[in-house]
This record gives sequence, C-alpha cells and structure tokens, in this order.
Amino acid sequence: MSKRTKKVGSTGWMGSRYGIRIRRRVLEMDRARRKPAPCPQCSTNTLHRVASGIFECRRCGTRFASNAYIFAAPPPIVRTEKAPVAGNS
Repeated sequence: MSKRTKKVGSTGWMGSRYGIRIRRRVLEMDRARRKPAPCPQCSTNTLHRVASGIFECRRCGTRFASNAYIFAAPPPIVRTEKAPVAGNS
C-alpha cells in the first residue's frame, strides 16, 4: 500500500483548503511538537507535551509550563553580588 500523505504529513486531512502557507506552518509546528525535548531537571531527551503549554518528563516525572506547542527552557538563574551603595551611611 502506498503512503498517501508523503509531502503533507499530518495536514493531509485539510485537503486543498486553507492555502499552502498555512498548511506548511501547521505541518512545521506539528513536527516540532512531536519531537522530545531535553528535560531541564534530569538532562535527558524525554520531555513530551501533555496538554497545551504543559510538558512532562517521562524519566523523572517533573512537569513544566512553557509555550503552547514547543518547549522553551527557562533562562538560567544568574546570581550576582550587589555592590554596596555609596553615600547611604
């Protein structure tokens, strides 16, 4: 049996509707959504999307909130020493 949606992938249900640009954007977003992301907690590539904006690690079970479709890791926390304020004695 031949593969019917080789070019269009998961957007094959749309047929010829909505325009090619929108279908390609949806396809690109859908492919990125299905890829496992690295977990910030345990550093393994096992993070998957549970719901819109909620991601869960399959290894350590930690849940994270992020963007709706693609996980964006939070920026690292950088602690800096505050300089003493001069003139407030």
